[in-house]
Amino acid sequence: MLNKPLRPVGIVGYGAYVPRYRLAGEEISRVWTDGNSESPVKEKAVPGLDEDTATMSIEAARNALARAGIDPGGIRAVWVGSESHPYAVKPTGTIVA
Repeated sequence: MLNKPLRPVGIVGYGAYVPRYRLAGEEISRVWTDGNSESPVKEKAVPGLDEDTATMSIEAARNALARAGIDPGGIRAVWVGSESHPYAVKPTGTIVA
């Protein structure tokens, strides 16, 4: 038997955030392969000193809310997927929410 949600569930908007700073592909290749290999990566976006997973997630969430045109008070859950976490024991989603 499937549980039916009490309210409609779904994705009504999405947002993204890309840091403004860039690291050249040649520099990445130099560090990772001692300059012995050409990287297909031309550049990589990297966060600033004051940016981490939480701050970038918040900016992406703001973009998602603007795109969807919804009231933030209507959001009942927030999920953040990342391999980088600013805190060892505090889920990033709780910061973003």
